[in-house]
Amino acid sequence: MGEKYRVAIHHDNDCGYIEYDIETKKVTVVLADAVTRKTVEAFLHSEHLLREAQRTLRDFRERTAFPTESLAALKLALTGLWQQTGVYVDWSRPVPTS
Repeated sequence: MGEKYRVAIHHDNDCGYIEYDIETKKVTVVLADAVTRKTVEAFLHSEHLLREAQRTLRDFRERTAFPTESLAALKLALTGLWQQTGVYVDWSRPVPTS
């Protein structure tokens, strides 16, 4: 079983999380609202233009990538989740491990 990265998310009062298996590159979205969950899943399985900071915060390199291709791509894509889906990423809220 591979190492997993988890980050908390919420939409209105629906709190959940995104789990990414680093080894298998499988992503799981846990939210009670099926419509919102499917929206987030579609976002995570779509190609996006990602802007990666380079030497300074004003120096970016743009590339297209799928969020599931790597943990770095996932984290970059999640910075735009709110704008695209209305789902907020709670970066600092801990997600309990099972």
